[in-house]
Amino acid sequence: MVDFIGYLAGFLAMISFLPQVIKTIKTRSVNDISLSMLMLTLATNILYLAYSTALGLKPITIMISFTTFIVLLQIVLTLRFKKTNIR
Repeated sequence: MVDFIGYLAGFLAMISFLPQVIKTIKTRSVNDISLSMLMLTLATNILYLAYSTALGLKPITIMISFTTFIVLLQIVLTLRFKKTNIR
């Protein structure tokens, strides 16, 4: 049961940024997205990635890797669309 809770939490963390990425792709609007929050989340994920890799926690490493990719994608989209939406 404890493992199930851990995997469920990891899965939810893994997909937590997907709705924002999808919305950003559809609307191309990033005016209300905090780049600082995204950068802090990226730093957090990189530290968790190093930690889980060092301890050999493969399931967590995989989930954090996917989450980091999604956060990086949102950062790229935010930077790209902020430049094109400047008035």
